Amino acid sequence: MTISIRAAIASALFFTSSVAGAQTSRGVELGIDAGVAIGLGDNSQTVISFPAQAFRAGFAMSDRISIEPKLGFSISTGDNSTSSSYRAEVGALYHLSPRVDRMRSGVYVRPFAGIAGFNVSVDGDDNDVGDTNGLLGVGLGLKVPLISRLSTRFEANVAGTFGDESNSQIGLLAGFSFFTR
Repeated sequence: MTISIRAAIASALFFTSSVAGAQTSRGVELGIDAGVAIGLGDNSQTVISFPAQAFRAGFAMSDRISIEPKLGFSISTGDNSTSSSYRAEVGALYHLSPRVDRMRSGVYVRPFAGIAGFNVSVDGDDNDVGDTNGLLGVGLGLKVPLISRLSTRFEANVAGTFGDESNSQIGLLAGFSFFTR
């Protein structure tokens, strides 16, 4: 793993553990999302990740606001090459109606910031190719309860990167959330 990947993972884990330590009675929302990312502009690539694009942990700060770190990592090998991609972000969910009852459906807005990057290496070649960019985006989503501590979540979002505007994308997510309390 490159240093930037390690730094992103360490930062996300540190943030998650520090926020988790502050949680006592609200519980934590653990989730996993499948997703579709549709590149815009020069990056017209479409990536479908099923069953999991990313893992997330949400920490309720109030009845309307949750802080949510999210981490996704993929690696692919073949034909004497290895490629990896990663994305770490922190979002702030704002629930449009108070979340006093998790058994009601609710709409949320999720602004987020983070980093995204990739690395490609060919065996026997010292010319690894990689890039890391900051990103900023916003999503609009819906949480729909299934049973007591399990719900589904659907979101559409748009994100742009700093330094390389050709990596902007539209994202569609569908996932499950498990609530610890």
